[in-house]
Amino acid sequence: MQILKVKKIEKEEIDDMNKLANINENDQALKKRSITPEGFLGILVVIVLFALYFVAGGTDGFYSLQNIMTVLRVFSYVFIAGIGMTMIIITGNIDISFGAIVSAIAIVMAAVSKIDPSISIWIYLPIGMITGGLLCGFNAFLMAKFKIPSLVITLATMQIYYGVLLWILEGSIYNLRSNWTWLSFKAVIGNFIPASVLFALVLIVVSILFFKYSTFIKKLYAIGNNKQGAIYAGINVDRTMIIAYVIAGALLAFTSVILATSGTRVTCTVGNNLELRVIAAVIVGGTNPMGGSGKIYGTAIGALLLSIVSPALVFTGINTYWTDLFLGCIIVIAIIAAATRRLDFSKKSKSKKSIRRLS
Repeated sequence: MQILKVKKIEKEEIDDMNKLANINENDQALKKRSITPEGFLGILVVIVLFALYFVAGGTDGFYSLQNIMTVLRVFSYVFIAGIGMTMIIITGNIDISFGAIVSAIAIVMAAVSKIDPSISIWIYLPIGMITGGLLCGFNAFLMAKFKIPSLVITLATMQIYYGVLLWILEGSIYNLRSNWTWLSFKAVIGNFIPASVLFALVLIVVSILFFKYSTFIKKLYAIGNNKQGAIYAGINVDRTMIIAYVIAGALLAFTSVILATSGTRVTCTVGNNLELRVIAAVIVGGTNPMGGSGKIYGTAIGALLLSIVSPALVFTGINTYWTDLFLGCIIVIAIIAAATRRLDFSKKSKSKKSIRRLS
């Protein structure tokens, strides 16, 4: 009798182990077959671009050289801002003061450029980077010092930054000289490629390598996945967060100079609502809004998709007032997709744990 019981237990254990092995094999096969969110988004962008050739006027419409350069210019400043926002959201935080900070940087750089016509972009751009780093770093310092959620802090500082700008300037800085508009009108490579676009393309490569090999980025992922666990692992969470925000703020100087140098006047609201477009690009690009996961090339694809929405509506004859509706729907779909992936991952983890207990 005891021998039969032992054999029965052994048989049950073998069955459980086989189940576990089958699950692991199925998971591996599923990973090989499944398309990543970034891959799916890339396919979607290719399909949209292909369709626009036929429905948006071809080379005389959406694919005219002027419109392509406009789309790439918008993509440039959205993606560059998206690099910093991706770093922040990966940690489970957010910064909705990006638009106000871009406006502040633009005003500071414009004021410096107006002092003397000989002051070039290589002088006022670093000053803008310092300004952005300080303002974003101030947000992170308040978060770390007083343990206030990032949404609350950045909502408050957004109002403060805009308020201070309006109080000091009462509107705008105007009659800016050619040293200010140089990037938008004269910095052209090959007679048609804006230098800002080339710079953004270089940043894509650099940021992908940085996100893949940097120990600092691994710390950001660790904080986003499990903040307490990151502390136990010896990561200085507050310092890491402040550094991430400072880097994001410094990058906003490039966004600001691309956005603001297209005219001889810079207003206090030049970056108004930019943060919404940037956050949308990051979330649509597959970064989990709850933190812990995200790819920078996903942000690049998301920025490209959002950059073509408005001109695509124009060339297909749809009123541009629908732009915000389209962007909102894209964001909602991306958030639902992220939440679904998170639930699926949680269910798989629980099933594996239960089978491991049996084994």
